[in-house]
Amino acid sequence: MIKIKIKSVKDKSVKILEKPITGCWIDVSSPSEEEIYRLIYDFKIPKDFVLSSLDEDERPRVEKEGRILLVIVRIPHRRDKEVITLPLGIIITEKYFVTICMTENEVMRDFHVGKLEFYTTQKTRFLLQILKRIYHYYAKFIDEIEKRVRRIEASVPKSLRNEEITQLLKYQTTLVYFNGAIIGNEKVFERIAGGKLIRLYRQDEELLEDIMIDNKEIMENVRIFSEILSNTMDAYASIVSNNLNIIMKLLTSFTIILSIPTIVSSIYGMNIRLPLQERMEAFLILMIITLLMMLSIVFLFKKKEWL
Repeated sequence: MIKIKIKSVKDKSVKILEKPITGCWIDVSSPSEEEIYRLIYDFKIPKDFVLSSLDEDERPRVEKEGRILLVIVRIPHRRDKEVITLPLGIIITEKYFVTICMTENEVMRDFHVGKLEFYTTQKTRFLLQILKRIYHYYAKFIDEIEKRVRRIEASVPKSLRNEEITQLLKYQTTLVYFNGAIIGNEKVFERIAGGKLIRLYRQDEELLEDIMIDNKEIMENVRIFSEILSNTMDAYASIVSNNLNIIMKLLTSFTIILSIPTIVSSIYGMNIRLPLQERMEAFLILMIITLLMMLSIVFLFKKKEWL
């Protein structure tokens, strides 16, 4: 899908266009082969820049070909019930500001629905606003993961299942991907900050500095939370193992206690002469003796804290 919009400082609202004009924003998501062809041949965007932006495994980088600048950063994205990272290609030409992603995402959607004030004609500022918004979602998804982990921790003391460990492992994997993406993005920001690839005004430099600070804070949060999550998984595994041992100990104790009536009845089931067999109250006496033996073992197990 290709969306073409424009907004200058003089415009009160964003205008939707049928064809691109100088100063417009071209947003591309989940493009068809025909749309890819249009980007390359009609809009004169280098083929490598387009295909790299649509490669799910593409790492963050900055590249310049002539007067066309390519910035690829990794953005967080919710897919089904998991959070992943995807490449977002930002291509700045003399005429157009182009964003390309393999799917619709939360970051660009915020600009489309009017959550943020932006001007497509101010290309550098627009680029930095997108980068700033990316870290809003990194922070948001990390907070969501933290809340879910806290809910799982509440169920740990009584749990014997593997589902919680699987969930924690999934969140840990997500944080690993976040960490790799954030480290890669930092290198992109450092190259932009050099001022050789794109002209930065004073306000742009301040905004970029804020973005780099956000990046470092998110990186530190990911590192700390990864350690917490790793420790939580270790503690969870130990608690589950301990709960299982407690249950096995109880079942073993019950098995020993319940084996006493079986032993007594087996002995008195033999076809030989046995004590009390001539007496009418033999059954009652044997039950009392059996019950006393069972109570004695229960008392012993309680004293040893096996029950």
